[in-house]
Amino acid sequence: MSVITARGDQAKENANKGKVDTKKIMLRLKDNQSHKVRVLGVKDYVEYNAAGDYNLGLYNQPVLDSSPLLVAHAKGGEKFKGLYKKQRYSFVFASMETGELVALDVSQNQAKAVISSIEEYGEHIDKFGFNLKRTGADTSTSYALNPIIAMKADEQAAFDKLGGLTVEPEFFDAILQPKDDKFITKLLKEAGFDVATHLPHIQLDEEEGQKEPDTSAEKIDESKDENILADI
Repeated sequence: MSVITARGDQAKENANKGKVDTKKIMLRLKDNQSHKVRVLGVKDYVEYNAAGDYNLGLYNQPVLDSSPLLVAHAKGGEKFKGLYKKQRYSFVFASMETGELVALDVSQNQAKAVISSIEEYGEHIDKFGFNLKRTGADTSTSYALNPIIAMKADEQAAFDKLGGLTVEPEFFDAILQPKDDKFITKLLKEAGFDVATHLPHIQLDEEEGQKEPDTSAEKIDESKDENILADI
């Protein structure tokens, strides 16, 4: 019996699984911006647990039940009440503009309109692309997925090239990886949370207690989600 499970190209493929550049994959549209996409499947979206508070510089991100963010929500008092667990939705499409898979991360309410459009045109997703458009900002942000029924020649060509793409479950796992607990704890400490008392099992180096900008956390969307903790 050998301990080797793969070699050569297969080993390389396994090593690179899960390594994705979310900055390139995540669509971050501004008000009135749009992106042309091909819907590859009517079920290419997932619901996941997230937490974040823009006012604390902690943007919405995937969380496990043990996340330091949820500990801060439970133990941090009024200042950290915004770090409640909420349901967010991630949709994956094929971009007619880049030729690659792209993802859209939205709140529960924003997801309803996108899902409705996918279901309405579900039988025709192999015939035409869609224009994914954002309108509004903050709490008025919404997304619309409008069909491009009469595609131009270049749009048709871009659409046809994407026909062989599929969205595997592992792709969602890769783009929705929770951030490292130590990193999150560092940000919580900078925000004023008593990590020594409430997160004693996570040891920070002395220099990690110094205040510095959070440049690694990407703002997913400017809208403020409603508090749906009671529904979870």
